Amino acid sequence: MGRFRLRISGTSPLAAMPWNLLAFGIFVMFGVAGAVMPTAAIAGPGGESQTAGGFSHVAAILKKNCLGCHNGTAKMGGLVMDSYATLMKGGAHGAVILPGKESQSLMILRLEGKVQPRMPFGGEPLSAADIKAIEDWIHTGAKGPAAGEATIAPSEPNIPNIKPQVPVTSPITSLAYSPDGKILAVGGYQKVELKATDTGKVLATLTGHVDYVRSLAFSPDGKWLAAAGGLPARQGEIKMWDVAARQLLRTLNGHTDCIYSVAVSPDGKLLASGSYDKTIILWDAATGKDLKTLRDHIDAVFGVAFSPDGKWLASGSQDRTVKIWSVATGERLYTLGNPSDSVTSIAFRPGSNQLAAAGFDKTIWVWNLAPDAGTLAQSLIADEDAILQIAYTPDGKRLITTSSDFSVSVRDADSLNPVAVFDKQPDWVEALSISPDGKWLAAGRYNGTLSIYNLQDYQEVGSPEVAFQTHPPAARVKQTASR
Repeated sequence: MGRFRLRISGTSPLAAMPWNLLAFGIFVMFGVAGAVMPTAAIAGPGGESQTAGGFSHVAAILKKNCLGCHNGTAKMGGLVMDSYATLMKGGAHGAVILPGKESQSLMILRLEGKVQPRMPFGGEPLSAADIKAIEDWIHTGAKGPAAGEATIAPSEPNIPNIKPQVPVTSPITSLAYSPDGKILAVGGYQKVELKATDTGKVLATLTGHVDYVRSLAFSPDGKWLAAAGGLPARQGEIKMWDVAARQLLRTLNGHTDCIYSVAVSPDGKLLASGSYDKTIILWDAATGKDLKTLRDHIDAVFGVAFSPDGKWLASGSQDRTVKIWSVATGERLYTLGNPSDSVTSIAFRPGSNQLAAAGFDKTIWVWNLAPDAGTLAQSLIADEDAILQIAYTPDGKRLITTSSDFSVSVRDADSLNPVAVFDKQPDWVEALSISPDGKWLAAGRYNGTLSIYNLQDYQEVGSPEVAFQTHPPAARVKQTASR
């Protein structure tokens, strides 16, 4: 990744993705390995030893190696292993376990690599001992849990609540201008600030979010704001706020992992959310009801965007693809597979059927979309490191990109060549938004600073400011005062 600097924050696709194995190791070191597993997981009896050859022992092997893809949300290959019943039901290719016939069971054939793709898909093969344990269990009849055994055990992660000992500043993880341009919403850790664009004054602070607010989207009429995030490996969350009243309208929960992108349809009737759990959910904006869950990505979804006419939804994923969906039916229309690495951001060009995407491969990809296929219109290796965010100006003439090479570039949308570059950024610009009149660019950084750039003369307006107030922990304040 070039000049990558590791940050254990979960706020950025760069911080959360290819290094998930490292994050898993850290969880294990703190005794919280269960944090990376779904909430509902196959488990043996609480507190009892797991006997080799029994269901509990097999369940522990499957939980460790298989549930990431074969849980009730992802359902890869139609196979769900959340319980003994769903495991025995099998998937799209039928039963994977034939009691008493281990050599003919599809699970064993895939684990041994005799049938492709070998499982676990993309991971390390199971040890001979683990495969032998599953074979023995199948050979003896693949019996379910014994009396008193729990087949599904809630495994809430035991994550220590470590309080900071010094004042801290939240990264800016999302930005959004209101449709009238009078408000800039700034998302960070557990809160959203609404700032007046004419004075810079904080009009309101919207609190109660469980973690980082990773994406923000106003309704077309500006009456409500969707703020999306959630708890990693546990739950996605969207809070919908009444902007004028500064009151919470409703909270939407449906994903089993945090949400990285939320978008509002042009008519304001639908919300789309893309999550680390590999799924996309279409929501009824008026009621909060989840209408459709779109499943086809095999890795985290980092970007969702509605087409200007609202008929299509595009999604960009860590699986190196962009997929185009029918909003009306939820059907995947086709996949754009040109990117060679994770896609971190996507954007439709206003007033057209052109879609741009960018990510870890440092390349901007632009396609012309049709109902049945997309054709590559342009591509450019644009930056020295991964591209974090992209956005078109409202007139569609310029494309803004931010990169982990510490630059922000304003590009001609046709040629993709830069017309201005704001380089030497003090930190990664992980959030950006362009005012509805196309005059102002808001750039939010990992270090918590916010800058406003004039897109007419390409000058920064004033100096960077810290978006969120910093306060030392209460315990430390009290201790200092008592000295």
